[in-house]
Amino acid sequence: MEKTRIENLLSLKDRKIIAQGNRQFVYQHPDLPDTLLKIPQPQTIDDEAHLVTDTWFDRMFRRSTAFKGFLREFHESFDLMVRHQKSAAPIPVCEVRGVVQTDLGLALMYERISEPDGQLSPSLIGLVQSRRLKPHHLDSLNAHFDILVKENVLVSNQNPGNIVYQTLADGSGRWVWIDSFGNKQAIPVRRWFPSLNKRKIDQTRQKFLTLAQQALGRETD
Repeated sequence: MEKTRIENLLSLKDRKIIAQGNRQFVYQHPDLPDTLLKIPQPQTIDDEAHLVTDTWFDRMFRRSTAFKGFLREFHESFDLMVRHQKSAAPIPVCEVRGVVQTDLGLALMYERISEPDGQLSPSLIGLVQSRRLKPHHLDSLNAHFDILVKENVLVSNQNPGNIVYQTLADGSGRWVWIDSFGNKQAIPVRRWFPSLNKRKIDQTRQKFLTLAQQALGRETD
């Protein structure tokens, strides 16, 4: 009998999918309550770990493109964790914690951003749509973007579903970017020139603040 290449694979086949993105299924880590596992959806990936939507260039010159987003996010998160390893303050993006082999394939490990009751923290768009957005969320959101500028964090798009508000046990809270961060550019000019990155961040800030202000019934500045 052929022996499996990897022993003691983490078992996920019988576990519930708790969330779903465009290309990934999300599971709760069975042993780590504060960790989520993301696995590429089978129909989005081929046998060589390329996205089925890849261009010929990607297939020819890049490897494992199904995981390129993870690598971007890992580099961004890791850089922040390294720079703030002696600080008790959390970083403004979720921690990306590595990979683990499972019976469904390679799983990507992410920090689970959750509420004191254990529920996943709501996104900005979720708070708006459920009419739960409050003035203190708006003030904290503006402060969050100040942190992104200060830390020169690269965010990839303007999706209000990619940022969540975590309420902490003491009643305070923070915004956390949970998806689509890190450098996408072949030449990382936004990394090299923070003023360019600030312009991009401020565009996203304005979009999100406008969304929040409209939800609160305020006039847009």
